[in-house]
Amino acid sequence: MNERRLPVVLALLALAACTDSVGPGPQPQVSCTSVSATVLAPGESAVIDPVAVKGCIRLPAAGAAGAEHLYVALSAAVREADIGVSTTYTLAASENSAVMADVGATAAPLRLPSAGIGELQAVSGAAAFHDMLRARERELSASPAAAFFSPNRAAIATVPPTVGAMRDFQVCQTTSCTNFVTVRATAQRVGPKGAIYVDNTVPANGYTAADIDSVGTLFDAYLYPIDTTAFGRESDLDNNGVVVVLLTPAVNRLTPSCNQAGSVILGYFFGSDLLPSQRGSNAGEIFYGLVPDPTNSSCTISRTYAKSLIAPTFIHEFQHMISFNQHVLLRGGLSEDTWLNEGLSHLAEELGARQIPDALCIDHDCMAQFANGDLQNGYKYLVNPEATALVEDSRSTGSLAERGANWLFVRWLADQFGTIPLSTNFTRAIVATNNLGAANVAAVTGQPFPTLVTQWQLANYLDNLPGFTPASPRLQYLSWDFRATYLALMQQRPSTFGRPYPLVPDSTRTGTYRRNGVLRDGSGRHLRLIQAAGAPAINIQLSDSLGTSLTNAAVPRIGLVRIR
Repeated sequence: MNERRLPVVLALLALAACTDSVGPGPQPQVSCTSVSATVLAPGESAVIDPVAVKGCIRLPAAGAAGAEHLYVALSAAVREADIGVSTTYTLAASENSAVMADVGATAAPLRLPSAGIGELQAVSGAAAFHDMLRARERELSASPAAAFFSPNRAAIATVPPTVGAMRDFQVCQTTSCTNFVTVRATAQRVGPKGAIYVDNTVPANGYTAADIDSVGTLFDAYLYPIDTTAFGRESDLDNNGVVVVLLTPAVNRLTPSCNQAGSVILGYFFGSDLLPSQRGSNAGEIFYGLVPDPTNSSCTISRTYAKSLIAPTFIHEFQHMISFNQHVLLRGGLSEDTWLNEGLSHLAEELGARQIPDALCIDHDCMAQFANGDLQNGYKYLVNPEATALVEDSRSTGSLAERGANWLFVRWLADQFGTIPLSTNFTRAIVATNNLGAANVAAVTGQPFPTLVTQWQLANYLDNLPGFTPASPRLQYLSWDFRATYLALMQQRPSTFGRPYPLVPDSTRTGTYRRNGVLRDGSGRHLRLIQAAGAPAINIQLSDSLGTSLTNAAVPRIGLVRIR
C-alpha cells in the first residue's frame, strides 16, 4: 500500500417483537467449563465459529499486568435478499462459572442531530430512491430482453454532439421511475469525455456558463480518469464518444418538498438507459443532475449548494454506469449487489477527494467537498454497528448508516488487498466480473467472506487505538487515521460529531455481562473485557434468545483480539 494515511482535513425469529436490551434480569449461569481457554498474545486476534464451540469462549486468568480483550459477536450472512438474514441473540459473560450479578458499564446510545439540507450529499429519502434504482437494475439485467453491448461497435466512427444541439430525453417522473417525462435540452458544453445538456426550462438564476464550463473541465480532466482508472470503462451504446450529463429541474421535482423533508435527490444513473428495449430508455450513457432553484419555497436549491454537490454526484453516479457496463453489458451477468455497488460509488467520492487539486474544489477543500458525506455516514454507522446491516435488504429505506457501512467496508478491503497506489488494482478487479456481492469479494481477495467481515468489525474499533499494536494489518484501516479524523471533526462540529470516536463498545471490569439483541447481516456487537491484575478467567457465551446454540443460517462469527 502506498496510499497516504489521512487524518481529517477539516434460530431466526420475527424481528418485530424483538428489542435490544442491556441490564439485570434472570441471570442464567454461563457454563463453558469444558472449553479450553483461548490464549492470545497482545495484538493477536482470532476468528471463531460459535457453532463449533457451542457459543463458548474462555479467556484465561489475567497475569500480574492484567489483560484486556475486544470481543465482537456478528452475523456474516451477507446475502442480499428480499428480507435479509438476521437473528436474535443473547450474549452473557461471567468470571469462571459464577452466576452473573451485575452488568458492566455500557455506552448509552448517541442520537445524532438531523442534518440540514446543506450539510449532507444525500439523506434517507434520496438513498431509498437510489436503492430502488439498483433493485430495478437487478430485475432488468435478469430479463431476457436485456440488450448486451456489442464490442464491434468500437469499429464505427463516433459522432459526438455539438454545442447548441437540442435533443429530447426521457426522465423519471416520480421516485418510482415507472413513468417518464420528456425533457428538451441543449448541449451547452461538449468536451473530450463529457457533454453537458441543460434543460431548456431551467429556473432563473441557475448555473452560469462559467459554472458549466468549470464542472465540464473537471469531469474531463479528473472525474472521468479517476473513475475509469479505478473501475474500468463505460459503454458507448449511442456511439457519440462521450458521457452525457443532463441538468434538469425534473430531478428537483423528484423531491418537491425537500425543505420540509430535509432530503433531496441530487442526481442519478439508471441502467435502463443502457437497455434500449426498455420503456423510457435513452439508449445511451446518461446521468442526471438537479439545477439551482433559489426562489422555490418548497425545495429551495441555491446555486452555491448545487455547485458544491454537482461534481461529487457525477463521480458517484459514473461508477454505477461503469459497473452496469462491466457486469451486465460486457459479461452478460446481473448488476452488482446494492451494498457493494454503493460502497464502490462512495469510494469513488473519496478518490476524488484524494486526487483532485484543492485549487479546483469549493473553498479550496476537496476533502470537505467530496468526502464530507462519507465521513458523516461512516460516523452514523459506527455509533451503533449492531443497529444497521452491512448488506441492506430490499425493504431498506436507504439509511445513511447503511451507506456508511458500505463505504467503510469497501475502504477497508481496498486498504487490505490493494497493492498499488490508491488500490486501483483491487477496485478494477472487483468491478470487472460477473460475480456479485460476497462471492465477488471472496473471489478477488481469496479469503472467506465471514473472516473478512469479522476482521473488519474488529478494525472498526481498533483503528489507531492508543497503546495497541496489532499483529496483523487486518486490524486497522491503512489509508485513514479515523481516531484523529473524528476527534478533529468533533472539535470543529460538536453538534454533528458528538464523540471523539463514534464506536464505544459495551465493557465490563467485573467479568459479568448480559445483552439481548439482534445480529444483522455483516454487523454485530462490540464488548471490551477488562481484567485487573490476577483476575480469574472469564467465560463468554453467545446463544440465541432462547438460550440454545445459534445455527449456521445466520453464519454467526466471533472476533476476538487481545488489546493488552
